[in-house]
Amino acid sequence: MNILFLLFLAYVLAPKIDLITASGSGVRPEDLITAAAFAIYALKKQKAVLRMPRHVRVYGIFVGFGFLSALINYPQEGLVGIVFATRLLEYMVWFFIMYEACQTVSPRQVRTSLLVVSVILIIWGGLETVGLTNKIGKFTGAEGRLTINTSGPFETSVMLAMLAYAAQQLVVTPAMMVMVVMTQSRITLVAILASFLAIRPGRGLVVGAITLFAAAILAGPIMSVLGESRLAKSATPLAMVQLLATEWERVPQVDNPLYFRERFLGGDTVIKYIGNTRGDVSFKFRAVRWPLVVKSTLFSPLHSLVGWAPGAWGAALDSYYVRVFGEVGLIGTGIFFWWLFAFVRDSRPDSVSRFSIYMIIIVAVFIDIFTSSKVMPILWAFAALDHAQHPAGLASPMFRRVRSLALGAPSGQRAPLPAMASSGGLESTTQRPSGL
Repeated sequence: MNILFLLFLAYVLAPKIDLITASGSGVRPEDLITAAAFAIYALKKQKAVLRMPRHVRVYGIFVGFGFLSALINYPQEGLVGIVFATRLLEYMVWFFIMYEACQTVSPRQVRTSLLVVSVILIIWGGLETVGLTNKIGKFTGAEGRLTINTSGPFETSVMLAMLAYAAQQLVVTPAMMVMVVMTQSRITLVAILASFLAIRPGRGLVVGAITLFAAAILAGPIMSVLGESRLAKSATPLAMVQLLATEWERVPQVDNPLYFRERFLGGDTVIKYIGNTRGDVSFKFRAVRWPLVVKSTLFSPLHSLVGWAPGAWGAALDSYYVRVFGEVGLIGTGIFFWWLFAFVRDSRPDSVSRFSIYMIIIVAVFIDIFTSSKVMPILWAFAALDHAQHPAGLASPMFRRVRSLALGAPSGQRAPLPAMASSGGLESTTQRPSGL
């Protein structure tokens, strides 16, 4: 099997732990795997012809603007901005690596490999649930919530959902979704349903009706199981809006993100603003931090345009949209939404990348998911499969419209499969038009 594809599988399974820590980030096993894969890719003499899709070009502009913001804010933030911008570039290289890898990897090899990865993660999650393996990463104190090989349950939930979209074995997809529920990531569960409804409204309504009927019958047992879990403590959307409005009036403006990182991320100042710790505590923290970042960015004309540099507000703000505005300002935020639009337009309707980007767009409201090392490389890899029109880039039969491996054919037609190389993979000349 293609060494580049094997390294991608190793990347997905690698535990997210810091081997060396520096400048607000660290060197992880993932970084070493990426470096090895990129070196092999760069040194390869003959590569498949790649017509760059628009969304890749736009994202390159977005990352470039991140570096510009980092340079502008270098006197205050130092290397932090450069390190965090480099992370985004590192994740994006998996698009090029996977595009090259998929030319000589057959659909069966991809699906079998992803099945093995999914089974390993399911077993890993089961062992963690019964206490036979320890939690890893920064959220080791998340009792009762699944983390597997990531830094926290939110990242885990999105990674598992993306792999569930790709699973071609009908028994695997439900098993992966059960694992998502075990992470207790409320926004991911909502996002999965929303992405399904957006692409498959008819089937989504049927699933929704069945779910509501089952919930009505099992309401008592469900609430008993939820008990004191965070799923039972969610604030209503109206309560969230009211709390944000209240905190907007209360929180201060700061002229240095370092003060925010020390007092509102790692310090106890934030506790004075959230008051009591009853109810939805996680959103109470967000309701203090989000207005502070937005107000502080708008306060300065320069920073309102270019932001304070990637990573300036810490490793996690629990909302990527607040984060991107605080890091790269109005200009960078505009480029980012341009990329989202281009990504959706470039992806096939029944592709894993289309289901995934819809889900991630929603998850990003409450999670810094577009900076996740366990999500973005997988998204870029599936985007490459989609751009190459590789059959393995199509979603599970449970999600897509047809069970055949139609490659973007109009409804009622079946497009011809790409020519297969003698090695069992796709011909290197197989490519997808990139224009919008």
